[in-house]
Amino acid sequence: MLQAPREEKIYVILDALDECADTFRVQSSRQKMLELIEELVGLHLPNLRLCITSRLEVDIQNVLEPLTSNRICLHDEDGQKQDIADYVSFVVNSDKTMMKWREKDKVSVIKTLSDRADGV
Repeated sequence: MLQAPREEKIYVILDALDECADTFRVQSSRQKMLELIEELVGLHLPNLRLCITSRLEVDIQNVLEPLTSNRICLHDEDGQKQDIADYVSFVVNSDKTMMKWREKDKVSVIKTLSDRADGV
């Protein structure tokens, strides 16, 4: 990858960084990934593009924010919130047990879970 001609773009996509194990006593896989990302960015390769997705975890934000040139946060986007509400509604209305609930209870569960999902 590092030997590629400078005119060839290299795209690295790392999805769900927050799902890497994070342990306190030994170096975690998440910490190793964050260090690798710092190293890659530190190489200042003009043809390297990184796309990293993650929930807003403090340790990840602390490392990535200083390295970021473009940041897009979907947690507060209306479309993201609507997708979550639609999913919760689908589950509540299609589960055999939940389908038997009173309508007002279903509405309450859908609203509460959707509001508290915080974009994820």
